[in-house]
Parts: sequence; C-alpha cells; structure tokens
Amino acid sequence: MSEPPPDHVFEITEGTLAQASPRHAAQPRLEILGERALVPSPSAPNVLHAQAYRDLLGRMGAVTQRRNTAGVVIPDYAVRMAVLDFEHFPAGEDERAALIRFRLRKSVPFHIDESQVAYSVQIQEPERVEVLAVAIARPILLEYESLFTDAGFRVGLVTPSSIAALPLCVTGESGLTLVAKLAGSTISILVLEMKRVRLVRCLDLSTGEPETVPPIDSVRDVLRQTFAYVEDQLGKRVSKLLLCGFGGETETFGRLAEREFEVRYAAVRSR
Repeated sequence: MSEPPPDHVFEITEGTLAQASPRHAAQPRLEILGERALVPSPSAPNVLHAQAYRDLLGRMGAVTQRRNTAGVVIPDYAVRMAVLDFEHFPAGEDERAALIRFRLRKSVPFHIDESQVAYSVQIQEPERVEVLAVAIARPILLEYESLFTDAGFRVGLVTPSSIAALPLCVTGESGLTLVAKLAGSTISILVLEMKRVRLVRCLDLSTGEPETVPPIDSVRDVLRQTFAYVEDQLGKRVSKLLLCGFGGETETFGRLAEREFEVRYAAVRSR
C-alpha cells in the first residue's frame, strides 16, 4: 500500500466492483454487474461497458467533488509480470526502466516502449539483482484510470490483483508455496519462497463457450505442468498450495490436489 494510503481502494473485475477505505473503518462493499463489462487483455481494449462501472460508482456514493485519492486493483491478465535476473542493475531509475523494457521486449504482446513499467527488487547482491517486474500498455492503463478520474478521483496506485493479494499469501513458512488464483476465465500462478516471488504466470483458459469459469481439468493441467517445472528448474518441491477465487469448489479442488500432488492446501483468506 502506498504511504499515506489512498482514501479509497477499488478492485475491478469482469463482473464486479469492490470498494474499501483504508483510512476508515467502514465495511468493504461489493457491487455485482448484470453483465460482463470488461475482458482482460494485455494488448486489446479491456473495458466493454464503461458506463456500467460509472453507474456502480454512483450507487456506491463514490463519485467525488473533493478529488479523493484512489488505488485501483486490476485483473492480472491486463498486465505482464516476470521475475528477472541481472548481473548489473544501474542506479538511475530511467536506466533501470530501459533495461527492464529491453528484457521484456520479446515476451510481451504490446509495444514495450509505450508501456508503464514498475518493479520491486527482491535480491540485491554484488553480482546479482533479482526483480519482480510488471508492465502494462499505457492505453490499457488509461482505460482503467479514466473510470475513476472521470468520477473525480486522483488515481495513484494501480496494481494487478495477484500483487495486491501477496500479503495474504506470505506465510513465513520455509519451502515453496504455490498460489493459484482464479478470476473469470484466467488463472494466475505465483510460486513464493518466504516473501520472494520465484515464478509468476497468468493464463487465459477460456474455451470460447459462454461460461467464464474454466473447467477444473484445465486448471489441474496447468498445476500439473507448473509443479513439474518448479521441481525441475528450482530443484525443490512445492510444499503448500494456496487457492484463491475457487469459491464453492475450493474444498473439492483442494482435496483433489492433495491426492494428486501430495501437497497441503489452504484457502487464501482476508485478515
């Protein structure tokens, strides 16, 4: 969270808008749309029905004349995230951003020079620096920001959903923790070691059918591939699985994962 915290934090998804006020004790609010009003994409327009979100902001009483500050949590699939290693990481912010853009250039489906880039240093050693980097195409960032600036807010913090949820996923336990987060037709996978993100990926599992929730078999296939990749590339087995966004299927899928992957599972819960 930024310092000082924003007056309001909003999370926007394909069919909902949630609001919380970090500076006040008011209960968070969740409003549900009657339609799919956005389709997350890193390279194509995301917001299908901006007015639907504006109406929800009005219903929440969140339209402001006072230029309150807002933090916005957006879908993971609207951005690209990566863990990057560098032998040398320059001191200047412009040079760092240019180096991160160079490393991401071939792996993102948008013009990296026209993107907004943010990063967090995870490891800093004499001959090695590891960063968690996030990039988003500026036109897509503007889509999300404008929903709130048009309502009178000053938007500061914009972050993907999985990054916002990280404090709920860091357990302090040794070993590797795999976080599987479902949101609509996408699944985000993060592999954590203590507070360090070792691997991050986000996949669109849509089948072209009207339903937005991917089949459980598709999710299981992604996890199977990820468990194998982690053991091969990181030389360690995942010791814990955290599930987020599985709703009523959390226990069913968790039990299935325990049997197939021989790993403990738990649901991600707010604190």
